Amino acid sequence: MRTLTLGLLMGLALSGGWSQESPLRWLQRALQAEKQMQVAGVRLTEIQIGKRTEQIRERFWQRGDQQIRIEVLEPAHRQGEVFLLREGEWVRLPHQSKVAYAIPAPPFRASDLLEVGIDLLKKEVLSVQQLPDERVANRPCVVFALQLNTPPHGRPMTPPNRPAPTEKGVARFPFRVTLWIDRDTGLILKREIATRPGIVNLRTEIIRLDLTPNFTRGLFQLPEGVTVSRLGERGFDSLEEAQREAGFSIRVPGYLPANTERIRIMVNQRGPRGAVMAVLQYRCPQGKFTLFQTYKPAGGFRPPRAPRPHPNALFWQDRDYWFGLVGDLPMAEMERIAESLGYRRP
Repeated sequence: MRTLTLGLLMGLALSGGWSQESPLRWLQRALQAEKQMQVAGVRLTEIQIGKRTEQIRERFWQRGDQQIRIEVLEPAHRQGEVFLLREGEWVRLPHQSKVAYAIPAPPFRASDLLEVGIDLLKKEVLSVQQLPDERVANRPCVVFALQLNTPPHGRPMTPPNRPAPTEKGVARFPFRVTLWIDRDTGLILKREIATRPGIVNLRTEIIRLDLTPNFTRGLFQLPEGVTVSRLGERGFDSLEEAQREAGFSIRVPGYLPANTERIRIMVNQRGPRGAVMAVLQYRCPQGKFTLFQTYKPAGGFRPPRAPRPHPNALFWQDRDYWFGLVGDLPMAEMERIAESLGYRRP
């Protein structure tokens, strides 16, 4: 009986071995899983910008942290948009477009976040709290909240006799990160990121997980005939082409001064997940002016500022559109152009 009891206790200890591991070991295990495992599935992402919340439903395929494909399923106006991690570079491919845009400053991969977190935890400028276990995608998870140790004045604390962390490392880690780590695989199934106390800016949760995915040929490659351009402004010869790229109907002024000609049409993606902006440049005998517009932007959207020296500039909202009009025409003409697009004088 004594031998049997001892055997049962040893078995329980082995089966629950990971549950006894330190937070650092769990993070290291999660990093190994994110770097090496091949998985696919569906996830929900919620982004909080100001008072506005944007929800995105995505399919993803991941071969470690070297090859990743993300396809947007919802919202409808972004359906079919693809993000690819290829040769160490993220690119965004709008739906039915022949041009993909390189993303210069993409969000962290989970492995990037873990690497920085582990480094800061070792330097004891990051505290960890283990929360009650939860289930995500019907799988048991351990839950850890990681938070920078910050004094009232907001600068990261460095414990005595410890090497100070690099400013780059601290700057790259959010104020608080909560991770739901799959007990069986070590994968992060859910994460919440807060850039300041009390506000979750980003929440991502896997709702369907496939541990034996089928990676079809060319899954992590751009379609044939697609070129890669730097993320930024791209000129178009026609309004129809620009509208296909922007994904919304571009509005043109109902009034223009005599002998006005449109000299350029551009579409600008403001950040990897930012608002898409259409830019129309005009000139007439009285001067030049530029019309900016975007459709249903996120809550944190800010219209462009007037350049220096300050020309006349107007910014306004008309239903789901935001507009900016900047130029060197007389203000009366600027207001007349803006009024033809829903502007109301104060």
